Amino acid sequence: MKVKADLHNHLRTSSIFRDRDFNLALDLACKRLGKNGTFGMINFSDRRYEHFIELRGYDRLEVGNNGNAVYIPEKKVLVIKGQEIPTKQGHLLVLGLEKDKHMKEWRDVKDTVKEAKDNNGTIVLDHPFYKHGLGYYIFGVMPELLCEIDAIEVHNGEASLGIPFVKTRYSKVPNSLARGLYHYWKKTFPDLGALSVSDGHSLYELGSSWTEINFPYIESKDKFNDSLRESVRKANLDSQMKMKKSRIGAIDHVLDLKFITSVAPKIGLGYLFETDRPDY
Repeated sequence: MKVKADLHNHLRTSSIFRDRDFNLALDLACKRLGKNGTFGMINFSDRRYEHFIELRGYDRLEVGNNGNAVYIPEKKVLVIKGQEIPTKQGHLLVLGLEKDKHMKEWRDVKDTVKEAKDNNGTIVLDHPFYKHGLGYYIFGVMPELLCEIDAIEVHNGEASLGIPFVKTRYSKVPNSLARGLYHYWKKTFPDLGALSVSDGHSLYELGSSWTEINFPYIESKDKFNDSLRESVRKANLDSQMKMKKSRIGAIDHVLDLKFITSVAPKIGLGYLFETDRPDY
């Protein structure tokens, strides 16, 4: 069964959720992604997936060996756990990790890849040519590492914020560059998948970009992770995709991050955004 999947989403810049956020997110995912619509709830130095699936709202069923995902029967939506891990060379996205499993940060990317494989995760090269992307390192220094990567984000909604005439350390056309190099290296690495994702940090971005994939096998705890990886690998540039540029979302994210990290602490509101950091 083919389904629409937005496999990289954070829902908010902050990892603080309210109970109402669960049903709001599921309603929007159902509307935009349809029957068995799938989205990734991605941790970043936090436990937002764990907090999200514990919110009040629609009944849910755990999927995988230990809460690797949850399925909401009433809305027919699948929420998959993921983690975006900062490495020494750039960010890497891993999907399908177990609940309360938090991969170590700021190591060499080869060590991060090994830990991901040890945990049967699906490894995605996220926003490879945008800020903190691994694209220049992987494609320029160590292309052989592509044999360990399951998919590349060929479109990232929030990576659309190129700023003309401003010199940065990342490409002004990151998504086009990612698609071009994916097309080139696919011949050498035929199992490499292609994904379009929102990378949303605001609720309204959920499901704004998506990729059509085979629905992962949720009936068996032991087969879920392998079926997720296979589904991601089979997605390619011929798959149905929606590629929406999320410039407003990217600007919102930058402004929210500035407020949370710089302004709020100075005016005594920092406690409102305290992040529940995981134990590694």
